[in-house]
Amino acid sequence: MTAPPHPPDPSPALVAGEVQGYRRFRLTDDGLCPPVHLDAGPWSWPVERARCSVDAAHVPPQWGCGCGLYGWYHPSHTGLGTGWGNVTAVVAARGRVVLGDTGFRAAAARVVAVTLPRGTGPRRRRRWERVLAERHPGVAVYRSRRRMVRRHPPEDLYGLGIEVRPSTAVRWRWTALALWLSGVLAVCSVAVLPRELVTGLGAAGWLGVLACFVAWQVALGWLVCRACPLPAGPACD
Repeated sequence: MTAPPHPPDPSPALVAGEVQGYRRFRLTDDGLCPPVHLDAGPWSWPVERARCSVDAAHVPPQWGCGCGLYGWYHPSHTGLGTGWGNVTAVVAARGRVVLGDTGFRAAAARVVAVTLPRGTGPRRRRRWERVLAERHPGVAVYRSRRRMVRRHPPEDLYGLGIEVRPSTAVRWRWTALALWLSGVLAVCSVAVLPRELVTGLGAAGWLGVLACFVAWQVALGWLVCRACPLPAGPACD
């Protein structure tokens, strides 16, 4: 999530109504916990209010500080990895909100809908549904992330001057996969080359092969970094 570097007004916008977004949570026996600040505990019901862990003197969110309850405008920005939470949720932000290019930081927010962890069996699924019903009553629970997004599509924020666009990480992932497969095929093809051709490369030829291998590794690492960006979590949540 990025915010304008030099906002014309240092005060966050006061949004009328609510702004819908998407974010990750870690679903535990205590409820929906922020994946970065687990010691903060689960979100309160029905509304969670932001608290700054850096400077308790100001009211979140503030420019120049990462405090606030964050969310992304498009679900593709939340990613699918489990390292930053095991469920995806739809949240509705309210009050003071810092609006960025791809997401926001808000003073308060509530959970509207949430998906169950991937690969959940029937027994564990009933357990998580019971936890959510007790800790977050009224929140819609979905077994499929795709179905949840279909029921809660990205909000049109054109009136706020924001163009909601999907993340480009998916495109980078496919590009990285294609590059990896091409490199693997190139390495495997060495096994079927005639022995005379392999032994006749010489020092210059092997240096060229080594340079190509290093370039392949560097390009693959760069693509993986673009495909799996670290989420820009706030300083408090």
